[in-house]
Amino acid sequence: MKWIVTVSLALLSGFSSAGMDFSEDLLQGIKGVGLEVAPMSIRSNRLDLDQSRLREYAYHRLDELQVEVLSSSELDKIPGRPFLEVGVHIARAQGPSHVYSVTLKLREMAMLERPKDTKVSMALSTWERESIGVANRPEAILQTVDRMIRLFSEEYHKTNVKE
Repeated sequence: MKWIVTVSLALLSGFSSAGMDFSEDLLQGIKGVGLEVAPMSIRSNRLDLDQSRLREYAYHRLDELQVEVLSSSELDKIPGRPFLEVGVHIARAQGPSHVYSVTLKLREMAMLERPKDTKVSMALSTWERESIGVANRPEAILQTVDRMIRLFSEEYHKTNVKE
């Protein structure tokens, strides 16, 4: 049974990288982003990947792709406090194989208006992509993170072309 799940996920992994439909205008005017790594869910002790390694990797890739990563104090000065959230979930499948999912979200603070002057502020996703796959080593998962960060960078730079 585990073999069938592993093969099915391997076949689907190429198709799952497509994201939700978001307007490119949602990236317009963003001068930089914060970076957060969501708590990782790892149901295996065979892969050497943790939050700090993932954060460092994502930070360096964003820097290389010329997407400015802002500190918390810099974000406080920017409307919406845009930040990228990287999420990784890993579960051991069979043998050395692991099923994983990677999510990359641009989240921004938004004010929800309610009746009777009640307002609620919360972080909402304005750009999001997810990918699933099968990996035997952490580098394969980092390659997926890299692919998603490159996709964000391409859309970010296309929308924010310097004139």
